[in-house]
Amino acid sequence: MTMITDTLSATATTTAANAASNNLDQTAFLRLMTAQLKMQDPFKPLDSNDMVAQMAQFSTVAGIAEMNVSLKELADSNQIGDVSSWLGRNVLLPGDRAVPNAAGQYAGEFTLDAPSTGLSIDFLNDSGEIVQAIELGPQEAGTIAYDWDAFDGDGKPLDLGMLRIRVNGGVVSGLSSWTRVDAVQSPTDPVNARLLTERGAFAVSDALRLS
Repeated sequence: MTMITDTLSATATTTAANAASNNLDQTAFLRLMTAQLKMQDPFKPLDSNDMVAQMAQFSTVAGIAEMNVSLKELADSNQIGDVSSWLGRNVLLPGDRAVPNAAGQYAGEFTLDAPSTGLSIDFLNDSGEIVQAIELGPQEAGTIAYDWDAFDGDGKPLDLGMLRIRVNGGVVSGLSSWTRVDAVQSPTDPVNARLLTERGAFAVSDALRLS
């Protein structure tokens, strides 16, 4: 009986260790079952029905885990399919850079963290020169949208390209701007799809809003 007692003790130790790590995989299960069969009491053999039931239960759990992985991959694939419909649309992306839309308008928003007595916005080119300044005056804390129609004297859009946005007179966060989605880059792993815009490439999760 010493052999049987030692086997049960070893089995309990193995089971406890696997339970603690929450990682009883198929290999560990088969090893444990083989040890039980080799060291079982010949006068009290393991019930074959119980053994088959345990194996079936393990296979069911493993099958569910594999199915969950497949469902996640399918959901990710469908997400990319949805993102492909963003082509040509405007998306709000974080950052202090802005590009004009088809009508020549620069637009975006930010959060004013505390009230301001005199808020203003500067649009700067690559050389750091201010090409346009907009006075917003006193503003309460909260979300503030900005826009600028960059037209010349004849009402035609100016060719200024990407500009840097600078907010003066207040503490702000969440500075962002609207830009068009020109393409969607879909690598082998759909979770890592990228939005290609005039401002550069962004993760799908970077998008704050779609219009």
